[in-house]
Amino acid sequence: MTTAYYAVPDPNDPDQMTYWRRDHRGRIAPWPSKARYGPALYRSDVPEGLTPPEKNQWVTDWFRTHRHPWDDAVHTTITTDPDTCRARFAVFTTRCCSCGRTLTDPESKSYGIGPECRTGVPEDVLARLAVLVGQAHAQALRGEAATT
Repeated sequence: MTTAYYAVPDPNDPDQMTYWRRDHRGRIAPWPSKARYGPALYRSDVPEGLTPPEKNQWVTDWFRTHRHPWDDAVHTTITTDPDTCRARFAVFTTRCCSCGRTLTDPESKSYGIGPECRTGVPEDVLARLAVLVGQAHAQALRGEAATT
């Protein structure tokens, strides 16, 4: 599996874009590496006076109710339509959706993938990427949430 980059609307706030990187092992993580997206649990959110086992259970339940569904929604979006998520990434970051390098060439920007990374990519795939990048770009210019 190759490294790839994605942009996914926040499942709780479609007007906010989140960015992700899939590594060569297939693991999906926030991009850039220090970014944090989604519901966050802070120590101050945990009720006071709980015993350690109660506290552990409360935290587990919170993650099961809030964080896990959010993560599942992001992963489902990427898995269901990776090409659109990659096109969004290219539009919103002007970076290659395969390697993450900055795109400078207008042709590369229209495909969302740089010249080295698109070597050997079939023409029909490049054509689909160009359409998807164009759609995402048009939505961004209109100020709409990217939902394609």
